[in-house]
Amino acid sequence: MLKLLLSKLNKGFETMYVYIEESTDYDTITVNVQTMLDLVAGKIEEYEVMDYNISFDGTHFTHGSTSNVVFGREEDCIAFCVKYLMELRDEEGDEITFSEARREVVNNSNGSFKYV
Repeated sequence: MLKLLLSKLNKGFETMYVYIEESTDYDTITVNVQTMLDLVAGKIEEYEVMDYNISFDGTHFTHGSTSNVVFGREEDCIAFCVKYLMELRDEEGDEITFSEARREVVNNSNGSFKYV
C-alpha cells in the first residue's frame, strides 16, 4: 500500500479511499494521504479518522485491537474477506461457493458496488 500512497501523493491527491476488513465484510473510508505516510514515517502513532484508529505495524496498516487489515485496493480487501468467510463456513460444516461468498461479502459491506 505504500507504493499506492506515494503514487497518489505524486499525482497531487490529498485523499484516497481505503478498505478496512471486518472479517467477513468491510468498510470504505476516506483518509488523508500525507497522514497515512506520517504513520509509516513514525511521525504519529495513530490516525483517528471517522470511527477508526489506523496504525502501522511496520508492514501493514491496521485498525483496532484485533488488528483488522486496512487495504488500499477494494479487490484485495474483497479477496481477503471472501477467503475468511469460506474458511469460516467450512469450519461450521456449511458449503459456500466462491461466487456466493463474494456476493455475501460485497452486499454486506460499504463498498463501491452491490450485487443485485
